[in-house]
Amino acid sequence: MMSRLIRVDGGPGEGGGQILRTALALSAATGQGFEMTRIRADRPRPGLLAQHTAAVRATAMICGAKIGGAFEGSPDLRFEPGAIQPGQFRFEIATAGAATLLAQTVLAPLATCGEPSRVDVTGGTHVPGSPAFDYLSRHWSVAVEALGLAVRLELLRAGFHPTGGGELRAEVAPWKRPASIRLEDRGALVEVRGISLASRLKGSIAERQAGAARRRLWEARRLEAAVDTVSPPAASPGSFLLLEAVFEKSRAAFGLLGERGVRPESLGDRVARQLLRFLDGEGAVDSHLADQLAVALALSRGGGVVTTDEVTRHLEAVVVTVGLFGVPARTWGRLGGPGGVEVGRC
Repeated sequence: MMSRLIRVDGGPGEGGGQILRTALALSAATGQGFEMTRIRADRPRPGLLAQHTAAVRATAMICGAKIGGAFEGSPDLRFEPGAIQPGQFRFEIATAGAATLLAQTVLAPLATCGEPSRVDVTGGTHVPGSPAFDYLSRHWSVAVEALGLAVRLELLRAGFHPTGGGELRAEVAPWKRPASIRLEDRGALVEVRGISLASRLKGSIAERQAGAARRRLWEARRLEAAVDTVSPPAASPGSFLLLEAVFEKSRAAFGLLGERGVRPESLGDRVARQLLRFLDGEGAVDSHLADQLAVALALSRGGGVVTTDEVTRHLEAVVVTVGLFGVPARTWGRLGGPGGVEVGRC
């Protein structure tokens, strides 16, 4: 018999979608049901959007959940999970909604099974406000591997905002648990590297983005960066640049999507400046990685400590949600300033 549903407030701040995805992943993995209210209540378009309902239905599929309120515009959601079943899954987002976020939502729960799984997701692989495919494959997947979560990602077709139409494939192995991490210090900078990609665009866009980034890093710090340029198959035109700072003990990554009217040189310079600001600050990892590690920390049975250059509202919202599912978690530091997150043992 299903125990009492955990009550989750989906209204506070800017992290409504992040709260939802965190709750879905933890619910599926722990077997605890939840009821979420006031979903994105303070947004111009409140309630669930298409990418949110896709995440709900995908998570329900992997664990046979009973759901209520899973429709666009819904302000409330009920999710009652069953047992997770590994296998091969295909999930489709009709819009340019982030395929990467949907993949992140289901991969950690699937890893708790005793058999491997494969997940194909269509939608946006490079969209604003979401981790791009390259961020997941080159940065997030490496970080969670330290927690025993082994994920292999493949870009089958790029899907740039606003058209989408991309496709990614993720293969996840059974979780080697327990494991814990302490990412508190960076250590020395080992290298700066990255990837610049452009598809169905004229004018050597990928090379121009990469060249501008390399020039800014050299002029500012005499840093050399090895940036690969690629042109993947894509459903629509678009470009993206990711730069990574690899340290002895940690890593950070920063990326931007190409925009109409923004010169490739400007984009490359902006990404390089983001990385330089991180180098001048504190914290072991970038702010995006900090909140994206929280679910993996909660499910690893080892937990850990991570410091970051910026405590964000997203991170605070994720930590509150993790706590609702019975996992001790806290943040410290000033909002918008350096700090960190600690997640205890399950």
